[in-house]
Amino acid sequence: MQRFQSQFLVVWLSVMAWGLAEPIATFPSRSPAAAQLFNSAIDQLPPEQRVTLRSGQPLVTGEKGRYTARVLIPTSSDIAWSVLTDYGNLSKFMPNVTSSKILSANGNQKVVEQVDTRQVFFLSVTSRIRSAITEKAKSRIDFRQVEGDLQSLQGYWKIEAIAPYAGAKPTQVLITQVVEAQPNASTPKGIFYGIFKESLGEAMSAIEREALRRGRS
Repeated sequence: MQRFQSQFLVVWLSVMAWGLAEPIATFPSRSPAAAQLFNSAIDQLPPEQRVTLRSGQPLVTGEKGRYTARVLIPTSSDIAWSVLTDYGNLSKFMPNVTSSKILSANGNQKVVEQVDTRQVFFLSVTSRIRSAITEKAKSRIDFRQVEGDLQSLQGYWKIEAIAPYAGAKPTQVLITQVVEAQPNASTPKGIFYGIFKESLGEAMSAIEREALRRGRS
């Protein structure tokens, strides 16, 4: 039973997306800056996804262990980065995280250990994972499991500043997380996938709340 329980790892995960108006085909003379703005990451998403993100709700897509999570937050890139890289304090604002700490650090590369506890049906499940992390210029964080309770876990976070119109100062941040996770052989995949996908949405909401809180302080 303990072996079964340890597979339900709920790892720290998070994301955000933002969209602007649809490209207007009747204005081919738009400046390069405007053309880039209206071809942003948010504009490449389906309309229903843009609506969800613009309403302030997190969005999680994908299945069978491969997911993309997004969230759109009215905050700065610096604040978003500070939240995502606050590895030693995740238990203060991330759901189900009971402890997290940096085990080693060498420039932009770190190894972080995280312990999560969650109720799964009538069981209290505790899981541990160590991740190798590479940070890239306050814009991207790559991560990969090096030890822990999953068969595999890897992915990245991306931060993109979004302006309301061409030439304007960015007022929002799109946080995107792309992740692939597979349980060990003894874990029922269907149950794992459902729990893992749900945890992504919960994590994105927590990241949004923490970013907004830091922006007010």
